[in-house]
Amino acid sequence: MVRSHLVAYLALVMGVVDATAADSPAAPVASNSAEAVAQTAARLIAAAIPHEYERHKDWGRTKRITTGLRSSGNFFDFDIHRRKTAVSHGVWKHYRVSLVEPEQHLAVRIENLRSEAAGQFACTLYVTAKLHGWARAKVYDRGIHLIAVEAEADTSVRLWLDVRIALERVAGTYLSGVGVRPEVTAARLKLDHFHLTRVSDVKGPLVEELGDGLRHVIEDELDGPKLVAKLNRSIEKRRDRLQLKPESLLGIAP
Repeated sequence: MVRSHLVAYLALVMGVVDATAADSPAAPVASNSAEAVAQTAARLIAAAIPHEYERHKDWGRTKRITTGLRSSGNFFDFDIHRRKTAVSHGVWKHYRVSLVEPEQHLAVRIENLRSEAAGQFACTLYVTAKLHGWARAKVYDRGIHLIAVEAEADTSVRLWLDVRIALERVAGTYLSGVGVRPEVTAARLKLDHFHLTRVSDVKGPLVEELGDGLRHVIEDELDGPKLVAKLNRSIEKRRDRLQLKPESLLGIAP
């Protein structure tokens, strides 16, 4: 990792990156320096992918029903008042989706690495992973618990992340450093081999709805603007990890 960081650092300081980009904007990039920069950004983005997603739908929903009566007043002015209480009601749903052993099954490949301007790159990260989903539904009718149903599913996913990467100089103690600034601009998802692996001993529309709900949670969380926003927020929190300073890479004490 130190070696790749040094290459990225030298690429900016010696002008390798600027020269490549200035000659032909939006041209393919094949240099080791550009690859090292993209690998640095790819590792951070892969680490920023959430390992678990959770969602509740109507969980804790209640309905106010009459649970008693009380009277007030006297014989000449008599009123009956209903006492209402909030009780559990409706179909409660809980979904959880998690990456399966990401250290083994989460893989990232850099595609279409290209220059866009001086000190700026763009590429697509092709991500593959395995997911496990779990869902539970509880059905209440006016406070009476009728049934609870669970389902589990496994799927493989393919994810394409469009990324822009900018380089900038960062002041160092002795020499200028390199700041790598990735930004995810788009996300596209494809599910492969989605299938339910376990369901409760119940059949009917509720079980089908749980399976459809799991698939929808995966597609909603990993496809499009929602994932893009999550990744960019996570990247922003890790900015300090993308500052390549020569004194730290070479073991020089500040």
